[in-house]
Amino acid sequence: MSRAKTFLLFAFAVAGCSEHGTTPPPWGVPISGGTMIVTRDGSHAVVADPDRDRIASVELATGGLAFDLPLTAGDEPGRLAEDGAGRIHVVLRRAGMILTLADAASGTVVDRRFACNEPRGVAYDASNDSIYVACTGGELVTFPAAGGAATRQVFLDRDLRDIIVQSGQLLVTRFKTAEVLRVDSTGAIVGRVLPPVVQRFDGGFGGEPTPDGTGMVDAVAAVAWRTIALPDGRVVISHQRQVKSQLDTQPGQTGGYGTGCGEGPIEIATTVVSADGITASAVHALGKGALPVDLAVSKAGDKLALVVAGGHAVKVVGTTALTAPDQDDCGDPDDDDQGEDDLGAPTSVAFTPSGDLAIFYPELPGIVVRSNAGPLQHTISLPGGIGFDAGRAVFHRQTSIGIACASCHPEAREDGLVWNFATLGLRRTQSVAGGILARAPYHWTGDEHNLPTLMDDVFSQRMAGGTLTDLQKASLGPWLDRIAAPAPFSVDPAAAARGQAIFESPDTGCVACHGGALMTTNTMANVGKGGTFKAPSLLGVGYRAPYMHDGTVPTLVERFGPLGGGDQHGHTSQLTPEQVGDLVKYLESL
Repeated sequence: MSRAKTFLLFAFAVAGCSEHGTTPPPWGVPISGGTMIVTRDGSHAVVADPDRDRIASVELATGGLAFDLPLTAGDEPGRLAEDGAGRIHVVLRRAGMILTLADAASGTVVDRRFACNEPRGVAYDASNDSIYVACTGGELVTFPAAGGAATRQVFLDRDLRDIIVQSGQLLVTRFKTAEVLRVDSTGAIVGRVLPPVVQRFDGGFGGEPTPDGTGMVDAVAAVAWRTIALPDGRVVISHQRQVKSQLDTQPGQTGGYGTGCGEGPIEIATTVVSADGITASAVHALGKGALPVDLAVSKAGDKLALVVAGGHAVKVVGTTALTAPDQDDCGDPDDDDQGEDDLGAPTSVAFTPSGDLAIFYPELPGIVVRSNAGPLQHTISLPGGIGFDAGRAVFHRQTSIGIACASCHPEAREDGLVWNFATLGLRRTQSVAGGILARAPYHWTGDEHNLPTLMDDVFSQRMAGGTLTDLQKASLGPWLDRIAAPAPFSVDPAAAARGQAIFESPDTGCVACHGGALMTTNTMANVGKGGTFKAPSLLGVGYRAPYMHDGTVPTLVERFGPLGGGDQHGHTSQLTPEQVGDLVKYLESL
């Protein structure tokens, strides 16, 4: 029996568990994509498997396993890079490390070095034989490729993602904003570029015209899942856009979160950054669907591959598509889905030097290799055993309007965006990481009493996701509950200790709403922001700007002023600027 058929039978067997009243234990982590490389010589594909905390390498010519390296539970390996000597460098996102392997054949560990609390991107610079690591906390850390301690650490900006080495400079992306930072050899930011804002047809909520009468709304860049360099020096970003429609809370494809085109308020987008890193242009999207988590370019530079994890699809187009202007394909179907067997959600893709395409399916687990000469393909099985979780699967599954739970909650966190609801007003996306089951009721107004009710209302109705099984609804909470909040930022411990004393003081009253292990008492309160809202957990709060239910407070410092509700939101007007600074450092340490 093929591995593909085995996976399908396993998934059906898991679904059948609900008939017997059992729910399998949670499996897997949120999809982030981009965890596989093919070595420059084309001999090996190396896969970082964050779901199983292991790294595996296969010989592409034979399909044989070169090595299987189990890691420490919770390491969560992510991005990889190969250096000039053939060493493989892997970021360990939860362990905070950069792991260096001698080569793709042996898997011998050369070094395991601390980088930062939450490393994300990694790149090799041949000019100085160094490895760069980009971190969620804003650090850019430089290491000698051969091993040894960091040689430099600079702070750029929060929420860093991918790194491109380019003509003596670095291009570093930010995840939630899709901004590209241009960094010089000293580690200073010398330029910033954002993907352009484009126009989309909306038609207005309930069929009414938009306020300007044009029926068009802005679509703004967000969530840069993957950024790669082309052979000609240009850079391609696969990201999302927020279509600035007014959202309905009623069900249906054109009601709910659907726009006037019957599509969702989030779309797949492609932006090309010039070879000098100065200008960016929006080009025709490579595909439709949810979660464009990985990109790859062929060695010849003539083909691009895009992983659309929410649709279980991989799209392959010519790079000539990058010269086509952006346009609004309102209502046009996406009929170039090149996915075949349902092997679960693909997460990573890479071309071999000969033009074959390797695709990693973590649930299988295996690598599907598609021939450059035609549709022929074969599957290379990987160690670790089949993995499946019904809650994880539905969290990443796109609905009929092309969005998934993970579209607004990438990596089970949040997109940093504020949404305009017709009957509710502005609402800032909330994080679902960090002890979700103990944080009921849900939403800013606490109107959703439990997760199954929320899924019936939001996923099935507003997102047009269809009816969920009891197993899917029962599995989502336990799966999400194992997703930890973002790692705290690195701060001055003395300042954080002073801030903690202020936070816990009866004079400020912070712990009345933000006490306990999750830093929330699930209290409903009026804090001077125009209504009664639920106190969110403060775990990972430094990562969640802008603040408040409507996203009208840009920074934590400004939270402790009139924008944050003043003394109706804790008693903090008596604090000096230095004390507010200490309080902010404490909050960033959570």
